[in-house]
Amino acid sequence: MASKESLTQAWLRQNVQFYTSRDRVFADIDQALSRFPSLRPKSDVYTFDDGRSQLLLCVHGLLPIVYRSVPYNIPVNVWLTREYPRQPPVAYVVPTNDMLVRPGRFIDPSGRCSHEYLQHWERKDEVRASSVPPISRV
Repeated sequence: MASKESLTQAWLRQNVQFYTSRDRVFADIDQALSRFPSLRPKSDVYTFDDGRSQLLLCVHGLLPIVYRSVPYNIPVNVWLTREYPRQPPVAYVVPTNDMLVRPGRFIDPSGRCSHEYLQHWERKDEVRASSVPPISRV
């Protein structure tokens, strides 16, 4: 039984056209939006460290976490490059006016995240792609 696409899914399907792995981008963003209802997709211009700018998809909003038994909602932007999933997403903590980003092991002063999950993306993705049937990733 086929279900009708939501407006967000229809918008997303239209906006993955410039991506090499359209189906994967759609499935991964759709899954993230289903798991975290406080996130939303958008397309916007992203400026890379080398000065290049490109229109990319971004999943943004509040990411609920628990730290030392206290719940927090962390404002994030997760950008998918056109080469996704060959390249990892680019993730930022985006502080509100009354928040500060405290640089640490996996976050720089700009809010950019470099968690080891992202640092080891290529190897992880190769293992996942070879060991997981495509249907189970959706």
